[in-house]
Amino acid sequence: MRSKSGYSRGRAMNTTPSDEAVWVLGNRRAGRARAGRLAPALERLFAGGGFPVKFFWPSSREESRSLAAEAVRCGRRRLVVAGGDGTLLDAINGIHGSGIELGVIPAGDANDVAAVLGLPRDPLAAARLLFDWHTRPVDLVRATCAGAPATIYAGVGGAGLDAEAARLAGGHFRFLPGRTRYLASALAAFSKRKAFQVTLDFGGQIFRGQANMVVAANAAAYGGGIRIAPGERMDDGWLSVVLVEKLSWPRVARALPALCRTGEIEGLHPLRFPARRLRIETTPGVAFHGDGEPIGRTPVEIELLPGALRVVCGAAAAR
Repeated sequence: MRSKSGYSRGRAMNTTPSDEAVWVLGNRRAGRARAGRLAPALERLFAGGGFPVKFFWPSSREESRSLAAEAVRCGRRRLVVAGGDGTLLDAINGIHGSGIELGVIPAGDANDVAAVLGLPRDPLAAARLLFDWHTRPVDLVRATCAGAPATIYAGVGGAGLDAEAARLAGGHFRFLPGRTRYLASALAAFSKRKAFQVTLDFGGQIFRGQANMVVAANAAAYGGGIRIAPGERMDDGWLSVVLVEKLSWPRVARALPALCRTGEIEGLHPLRFPARRLRIETTPGVAFHGDGEPIGRTPVEIELLPGALRVVCGAAAAR
């Protein structure tokens, strides 16, 4: 059925009046339609636990962001996302700055942000955490690319090889599992992309050099477990800026075994910088992504937003 606002929605729970139910923003296509297949089980779980929800299934990213923004306008205090990292990014951009708390049911392919947050991989197990609704604050990142509106992301954003690999992972290689999908995408992107000149401006402190990719990480891992910034936390008030200088096939070949086994990138000899703000300029301009979704092209301004969102977690991690 269609709501008055035009969004496609699932059957609403009727255990309490609908205006008291928690909205669940889902993406039926996430995880190769995994989220859509989970919908009946999620509805039964919530009904059995007395947790009133109302499902919405937008048909586009624009609808998804609009619905999240509508939750703000309607005075909702909580919103739940059932999907992958792209669905989560849309919801965050719709509610940013509102104070709405967010629950996450990981139902995509990689679910990188959910994994870094320590949420269960099993979507139903993650959904059960919503019954108690313990939350913790996490940092977010604002990225403003040339000629594009600012976009908020939660985990990892990157330029160059990184962004091209994210594009391929969501397209040609989308049917491969987890880390294999990202590594195959990265190798395909590397075979076609040359290094570029990069200038990193940390508020007056300048780094210049050649690179294949530059990453601004608010999380330790992405790409199905690629450990791009070991030790990075989503609540420490810092970004890890990771630059991989001009790569060669021999270096990539030496690094691949560790990348495949553990996701470690140390064999690529990355440079690392801590930052709270950053400007990335490249020659030529290259694409930039946030949490695997295209945002725009360089130059890009990056800003950390400390404690900008409260997300549901296990009771032991709540604060």
